[in-house]
Amino acid sequence: MVDDVSPEVIEQVSKKAKLLFVDAWAPWCGPCRALTPILEELDEKYVDNPDVKFLKINTENHRKFAMENGIHAIPCVLIFFNGEPAKYEVDDSKGGGKKFLNRLIGLRPIEQYENVIRFFSDK
Repeated sequence: MVDDVSPEVIEQVSKKAKLLFVDAWAPWCGPCRALTPILEELDEKYVDNPDVKFLKINTENHRKFAMENGIHAIPCVLIFFNGEPAKYEVDDSKGGGKKFLNRLIGLRPIEQYENVIRFFSDK
């Protein structure tokens, strides 16, 4: 089960885990609820890997966290690598070339999370 936590817990875990996914969600958000089983499956798959962790934060209860992290749409899964916002490299479909992301916005398939994990496993 992916724990629903406070900003303080996120800060603590980000210092310990190499790769941390934080699902910013709200109870009224349908896509957020649809994302939960995907993150639960990933959490179960990586439960024995101390380098990969999954957490949730309710943006209704932690509005300051949402504002400080520039969360304007949910679900929004923040990605932290070695305690800092990640720099996940993806192809820029609009401008060509590459761009770097520190979050995945919207309901995404499990494969996209697996791609992020593979990208950072070599780092």
